[in-house]
Amino acid sequence: MIEIHVSNVTSILKTESKKLLSVLGRKYTKKIPGYQYSTAYKRSGWDGGKQYFSAKTGKFGSGLLSHVVSDLNYADLTYTIKDKRTLFPFATSDIKDLELREYQSLMVEEALEKRSCLIKAPTGSGKTIVMASLLKALEGRTGLVFFTKKQLLYQTYKFLTKYGIDVGVAFGDGVELKPITLCTIQSIHKVLDSHLETSEFIMFDEVHEFAKGKLATKVLKSFPRASCRIGFTATVPSEDYAKLNLISYLGEVVEETDINTLIDEGFLTRPEIKIFDIPDRGGVEDTEIPYREVYTKYITENEERNSIIVTLAKKILTKPSKTLILVKDLKHAELLHTLIPNSYKLEGKDSLLCREETLEQFKQEESSVIIGTTIFQTGIDIPELTHLINARGLKSEIATIQALGRALRIHDSKKKVFIYDFKDKVPYLQKHAKLRIKSYKNLGLEVTIL
Repeated sequence: MIEIHVSNVTSILKTESKKLLSVLGRKYTKKIPGYQYSTAYKRSGWDGGKQYFSAKTGKFGSGLLSHVVSDLNYADLTYTIKDKRTLFPFATSDIKDLELREYQSLMVEEALEKRSCLIKAPTGSGKTIVMASLLKALEGRTGLVFFTKKQLLYQTYKFLTKYGIDVGVAFGDGVELKPITLCTIQSIHKVLDSHLETSEFIMFDEVHEFAKGKLATKVLKSFPRASCRIGFTATVPSEDYAKLNLISYLGEVVEETDINTLIDEGFLTRPEIKIFDIPDRGGVEDTEIPYREVYTKYITENEERNSIIVTLAKKILTKPSKTLILVKDLKHAELLHTLIPNSYKLEGKDSLLCREETLEQFKQEESSVIIGTTIFQTGIDIPELTHLINARGLKSEIATIQALGRALRIHDSKKKVFIYDFKDKVPYLQKHAKLRIKSYKNLGLEVTIL
């Protein structure tokens, strides 16, 4: 006899079949990236795997329930489910003066039906509207919405309160606790006494950033009373380890639209992606040179590459435009800021007030350029952007798509948005460029090599 005992955070499959437990244990064991370099692997014979289903006890994260049930159905095994969760009813998700698009309504309906899931919402699809509708359905309940950046929290707070949704905040020096509270992961200690044992739901913005790191993954598997557990992301991690970290405690992926559909239906701006082919000037023969040195020499301090960026920015400035240049480090930001007259610059240390004032000045000008570090990857909304120059490189698919999403938002001032990237030809950077180009093409977008 097989029984599955379901609780909010973990579930247990009870059976006398050790073979069944062993098979499921192997299926849901994934290698941890970099395991081969760990002391445990080298000394103790650990195979580098993380087990998401215990072959000994049958315990697994409740987010995997639908997967385990599918496995049992496939094997034609009979089982019973004993659900120990307290599944409270939802209120209406309708918000006055806020009309949802069809795919947004479907996301809300499916998330409420599943109660726990990963909502995959492309950048620019109106994720905050979906979140607001879900929080409206959760009015009268206690819960937390987690963010990795205070800028994202602040923007979401302004949106929610504008539509009459009463929420508290916990970030930095700002703490106003309410039944529903928006909290940065860095400030979680401020809500533990009030919400750890009482939260009936938890949500995660940019949930892919919770896929790694001890604190983030610990949060995913905490809050024992939370029977409703929902994450939002534009890009679900592709590697099994990171993906299962999320799915194990949040559930299935809900996806009702994609970037190409949103472009075709007029909800996002069509991009024109152009890649500058940077000539190979030699000087780097292999990967024995540390990545940091390669990056500094061939991106940050690369005069030829920077000259292309500056010339392009100046040319764009001759016409009405709003250009964002993304960089990785402050030195590169300062260098380009010096070379591009009257350009603006923002970095992580800048206060929320400074960011708002700088962005307002940037938007007010007929033609302007703003240079920013990773704070522009998420959390800053500038639908007026007409051009995006990715001067920083990097290989992450998530970072590439998030950066692209900054520019795709629709605005009356533009019919198309221009994206510029670089095909570098030195160790590390060459591989990274290929991965970025692959990310663009995986979205079904055309790419032109200059």
